[in-house]
Amino acid sequence: MSRRLLPLVAGTLGLAACGGGGGPTLPASALGLHPAPGGAPVLASTRVATSPDGGIYVNWDDLSVVLLTTTEAAPIADRVGGLAGTVAALRPLGRFTLIGVHLRNRGKVGSEPALNDLQVASDYAPEGTSSGPLRHLYHPTFPLAALSTQAIAGDCTVHLDPGQTATVLLLYPPLRPAASYLWGRFDGFSLDLHPGGRAEDADGDLHVAACTPPQPQ
Repeated sequence: MSRRLLPLVAGTLGLAACGGGGGPTLPASALGLHPAPGGAPVLASTRVATSPDGGIYVNWDDLSVVLLTTTEAAPIADRVGGLAGTVAALRPLGRFTLIGVHLRNRGKVGSEPALNDLQVASDYAPEGTSSGPLRHLYHPTFPLAALSTQAIAGDCTVHLDPGQTATVLLLYPPLRPAASYLWGRFDGFSLDLHPGGRAEDADGDLHVAACTPPQPQ
């Protein structure tokens, strides 16, 4: 089967919307993350654009993937309303997927790059999920929740002033084991990610919120 990113189609079931700056937090250690000294290795990188005026001025943010690992989702579900049922339904499929991205605003104005539409190719969906009650979580495979060093804004993102950085951990459903995973934005970019890396900035308490998949166009 060829790997691909899927367009969003009508019928995708959403979770609770991402919260604001005063939302819950979770210690990074609860996810088994123990940042090591030294620079975090970059697994892949690209840049994403936002615009404060509908496209006249384009503001660029660097996006570097620094972590691809697995984790238990129960600590996150305990902090985020509406996520417990989804986590319970997915738990028999294995450990959840965690992708860490480091963002830097290279532009001249503030930005809030959307992250809720960043998907893992559905080719990695576990057996038995191509139909039935879990299909909407894998076709496409969007993030379930986000954890961030900065306060989370709408659409599972963070607000970045010019020059500001943030590390965001995106929680995805369990995936089939693979040597690498295709991840990105449909009709935007795709990156081939190999498991590994570390999120050295993701230390202490992280802001956490559930993610709502983007609406079909």
